[in-house]
Amino acid sequence: MTGVPWWRALPAVETWVPCGDGLHPVRWQDGALTLPAHADPEGEAVLAALGGERAACLEVAEAWHRHDDDLDLLAVGPRGPDDDVGVSWDEVREFRENRLGSRFARRLPGSGGFGAGLFAGTGRPGSRPMIPAGGRPGGGGLPPGPPPELAQLRAERLEMLILLALGSAFQQLLSGTIAAAWADGGLRAGEAADHRPALEAALTGRLAPAAKAWLGVDPDLVEADLAEAGRAGEHSGWGELGLTGSRAGARLRATLPVGWLATVWAPGLAVVDGHLVVAVEQAAWPDATVLAVPAPGRPPVRLRVRAVDGETGIDVGGPGHSAQWAHWETTDSQEGGQR
Repeated sequence: MTGVPWWRALPAVETWVPCGDGLHPVRWQDGALTLPAHADPEGEAVLAALGGERAACLEVAEAWHRHDDDLDLLAVGPRGPDDDVGVSWDEVREFRENRLGSRFARRLPGSGGFGAGLFAGTGRPGSRPMIPAGGRPGGGGLPPGPPPELAQLRAERLEMLILLALGSAFQQLLSGTIAAAWADGGLRAGEAADHRPALEAALTGRLAPAAKAWLGVDPDLVEADLAEAGRAGEHSGWGELGLTGSRAGARLRATLPVGWLATVWAPGLAVVDGHLVVAVEQAAWPDATVLAVPAPGRPPVRLRVRAVDGETGIDVGGPGHSAQWAHWETTDSQEGGQR
């Protein structure tokens, strides 16, 4: 990542959450999640820990902070503007009530055992009865409750659904937050090499639709490798791009830092005016200066770009409004960017 905070090219965003008897706003701005309707969220959390009712807004904030470096959640997040990962608050409520929709089993990590295993013993079709410790199937009935491991898994999945229910704009922001945690300078940067397959899958999954928009490349023929920290000298500083094969079967191979997901992809900057953006040099919403490649094999150029819609930054559409990804256009270009 560059010295520019990754969130500088992003606007403030609000959504609305069912909380108590009404709807409350939840806001993300300058890299932080806030709860405008709760003046003392820390105090409310203490009261809830002592047995009081926990506000739904607090559940959102706690889930956000528990999963702000969660690669499982990054794996199920959106790949681009056309990738709708829609979860409603009604569906969250159904999950709380153990009425799990089958589509969640396909959406969330660990889907092989999640759909049936989470509610094993509840009589759902295809479920298997849980076996009490030291017991046998059918010998003594069901245990009084799920084992701690299963309860923990269910709590984690509920938190993930809560975060997905915030809508596409917040899913995009959370994906950027997670990526930033694993990028150079992030809290998990030192562990990135140990999680290379997951990070490369996240890069490939988001570069692929961008490559299709940029060059018309089949998304299945796009592969991204992780540029490791401390090895920038082997690449161009921002990474590498290579295109092989015929036009019909062209294959794009890229080497990019995981920070690309936060600084470039999350603000919707991946493709601007026929260029693939590879780095952000300066940013202050709605303006940014980026390095962008016009074609594989050509050096990047410096572009000054502006987000031309939604410039107020705040989602003022009210409850049910779906914020759109920013559309960027070039305001100036300069040949001979960083090589």
